[in-house]
Amino acid sequence: MKLSVIIPCYNAQEHIERCLTNLINQNLKVSEYEIILIDDGSKDDTAKIIERLKASTKNIVFHKQPNQGQGVARNYGLKLAEGEYVYFLDVDDYIANNSLSLLLNYLEKYNLDLIGFNTIITENYNLFKLNNEALNSEISITNGIDYITENRHHRLEPWWYITKREYLLEIGVAFEEGVFLEDAIFTIKVLLNAKRFAHIPLDAHRYITSPSSTMRNKNKKHINKLVKSYVKLILNLNQIITKISSLPEIYSAKFIENIKYRSSANTMYMFFKIVSSNYTINDINKVINKLKLVNAYPMDTNLLNKEFSHPKIRLAIYIFNHKYLLYILLYPLRLLERKGIISTP
Repeated sequence: MKLSVIIPCYNAQEHIERCLTNLINQNLKVSEYEIILIDDGSKDDTAKIIERLKASTKNIVFHKQPNQGQGVARNYGLKLAEGEYVYFLDVDDYIANNSLSLLLNYLEKYNLDLIGFNTIITENYNLFKLNNEALNSEISITNGIDYITENRHHRLEPWWYITKREYLLEIGVAFEEGVFLEDAIFTIKVLLNAKRFAHIPLDAHRYITSPSSTMRNKNKKHINKLVKSYVKLILNLNQIITKISSLPEIYSAKFIENIKYRSSANTMYMFFKIVSSNYTINDINKVINKLKLVNAYPMDTNLLNKEFSHPKIRLAIYIFNHKYLLYILLYPLRLLERKGIISTP
């Protein structure tokens, strides 16, 4: 079997049938791939719809579990996978028709550990046509370290690449469980160890913007968990920074700077979410003290100012980096946000 597509599902009754229909239109034989669906404790009709579709679709593998989060679901899906290659897809996103077969051909032809591709951010569920005019007959092969070094803004979500399953098992990587943003460290570790990687300019993936997505959900309980997840991510990033900084013979200064940029950028995004949360000043102070222990606070403005030039963003970074100023302005900012006068990313 060539490919295992792993899809966590939670209350996905509006998306699951469309997602499966999309995966059928991939110019692959049923025997060449499997669709592994992990129902993560859905409270709607997701499981019923999957059971109905499974009866007529031979390559569906279905598992139900209590709600434990996307990281647990993805890890279990990987345990079930039998394909030579693995692809993690979100149930509300989709793939352009016949793109998976093309990507698999590249993986096999060049014996890649993983292949990356592009996404189109859209609200449109009907962009099925694959535009492959930008593809050349040959592609550039690199390793993951060099790729991160030369591509500071590479995506960290697992739906922008397909990976050889044997390679994932060999490096023993797993998704963080019980948190959001579980894919970021997973992706960095996958790239750190990759010897043969290629990114091709193929707009294969469609990312659907939704107000209920992890990053856009306005529920206070959800935002509080997101803040905690950011803290865990930042701490993990700085563990990586500490490790790679001790190995200058392997990792260049530019590579280390790019990981530090990731840490500072995520710290900035975390503070925006704190403004939208119901964290108290005492809660925020505890977060800041944790970040100080790993030199993640104050944020590195030399790195951030290169990337975020808008005056409003620079002002926000200045406020976030001066905690007493943040404490003074916190509740006025929250009032302005509730009234719709300002908005946070």
